[in-house]
Amino acid sequence: MRIKGRFGWVMALAMTMSVMLSCGGGRSSAETATQKQPLHLIASVWPVYGTQVRQGDTIRITYALQADTSVDSVVLSVKGQRLRQVDSTGYVYMVRRNHPTGRLIYTLTAYRDGESEDRVGEFTVLAAEPPVLYGHKVKRVFPHDKTAYTQGLLWYKGALYESTGVQGQSSLRKVDLTTGVVLQNLNLPRDYFGEGLELIGDQLYQLTWQNNKVLVYDRSTFEKVGEFNYAGEGWGLATDGRWLYMSDGSEKIQVRDPKTFKTIRTLEVYTDQSKIVYLNEMEWIDGELWANVYTTDKIVRIDPQTGAVTGVIDMNGLLSPSDIGPETDVFNGIAYDAQRRRIFVTGKYWNKLFEVEVFEK
Repeated sequence: MRIKGRFGWVMALAMTMSVMLSCGGGRSSAETATQKQPLHLIASVWPVYGTQVRQGDTIRITYALQADTSVDSVVLSVKGQRLRQVDSTGYVYMVRRNHPTGRLIYTLTAYRDGESEDRVGEFTVLAAEPPVLYGHKVKRVFPHDKTAYTQGLLWYKGALYESTGVQGQSSLRKVDLTTGVVLQNLNLPRDYFGEGLELIGDQLYQLTWQNNKVLVYDRSTFEKVGEFNYAGEGWGLATDGRWLYMSDGSEKIQVRDPKTFKTIRTLEVYTDQSKIVYLNEMEWIDGELWANVYTTDKIVRIDPQTGAVTGVIDMNGLLSPSDIGPETDVFNGIAYDAQRRRIFVTGKYWNKLFEVEVFEK
């Protein structure tokens, strides 16, 4: 039978392929399925989720192969970086005293005949020592605007700078310490919820809670000079003079470049027992990060290199019963006068701001 034209050519090609397949010219469905089956080389790895180790300890990373299975090699990678080839005895991982705290993810990759299989495990690094416990002593008391829902607080050249929250009421302020009078004010757009505040050079950085923006202002004029976007929530902000440290309400603190607001690295904040969540307003004080723990009267002192909690400061009892009204909210706000080594603290809708001194219990 002769088939003419374009349609005829297509029909002929289809018939030819059908004949080839029926005569074994193509791969069977059984062969295809066999080739697509994943490898099953590693039966298990250890450690796994829930395993904890402290700074200064060691932990052995091990694996077990499936029964009657052989491999060419197994390679260990930690935090995405290839570390070394390991045998069935495993690998002793040194958790040094300066090792970052938090979850550590590792991967064991088994190779056989040019193919590979990954198995992922994890463990949590805790701080080496329990945090030192501190109390406080009030040195001076200053008035504070009790309509200010304090989110961020900082000290610069004789004045306080404050970020306040609540949608429709958020603001950036310059405040006189002695009188509590607002010397300069900028209201945020009504759909913005102001959060942490920090100063680098002559620029103020103000976080927003769920608007995914950090707003940048000229310090002297409060003129907006830029903004950056970020994913997630913004809570607290601090600086070591070079980098910005941003909290998001979890145990994580992101170290960000103020020029781009890109994340450089991430800290995970842990004591010798557990992670610390609800990290809020922060301040850089003498080489440490101090952070309010939201809904508590506690400040944690954090090693900014590792995330380990080195101390916990109890600030309970700052307000007297007569200072507390139905609108009074939680303790929040830390500022530091590095020149005179003064520490200031306050809270949301508090009528007072306190200069405090901390001491070891």
